[in-house]
Amino acid sequence: MNLRQFIKFITARDTTFHGEFRCMRELAGSDCPRFVVDVGANDGFYASNSYPFAARGWRSLLIEPHPEAFRKLILRHAKRPHVVCRQLACGERPGRMPLWTGATGDTTHATLAPESRDTPSNPWATDACEVDVVRLDGVLAEFGFPERFGILSIDTEGWDVEVLRGMDLSRWRPRVIVTEDGERGTEEKGALLHGNGYECRKRIGVNSFWTPVSP
Repeated sequence: MNLRQFIKFITARDTTFHGEFRCMRELAGSDCPRFVVDVGANDGFYASNSYPFAARGWRSLLIEPHPEAFRKLILRHAKRPHVVCRQLACGERPGRMPLWTGATGDTTHATLAPESRDTPSNPWATDACEVDVVRLDGVLAEFGFPERFGILSIDTEGWDVEVLRGMDLSRWRPRVIVTEDGERGTEEKGALLHGNGYECRKRIGVNSFWTPVSP
């Protein structure tokens, strides 16, 4: 965390890198249901899209498959009863899959997408561990989330479209969906969201921000 990010955290409890929190809050509106879901939550703090909402008391569902990142995540939110952390990955089909991770202990880059392995931008994907994969809509139902909730943030290093395929977007209608654009699946993801009545309202860095065309 550099000085600018530290000041932003101290003054606004904002852990996002480039003002993503402000963008999400503005797109969501003041009447937004106070529920946030973070798929690929990492340690719950570093460059986190969900931390600013969890710190403000929003009911939070934080999903992270990486064992070390998850350990840090549950410690981070241990005293927040409104925050639920699950050590899972999300996809279209439930099962077990290898999560590709870095050998250096970097928890910020881990992926289920084999295409993300050994590419110039992802040289870290050298080791793997088996993780549980579930459909996101099943987890939302398990924890009683409303069908129209506030924020869905997805940061899964090339696996975002599979996460979205694991929820029925005709039923579950987040006010704002944040996805990470990368080497893989960006066009499919855009087609899926457009086909379900979402429009890209803004881009910040590698993040795209989507909202329903109609309420």
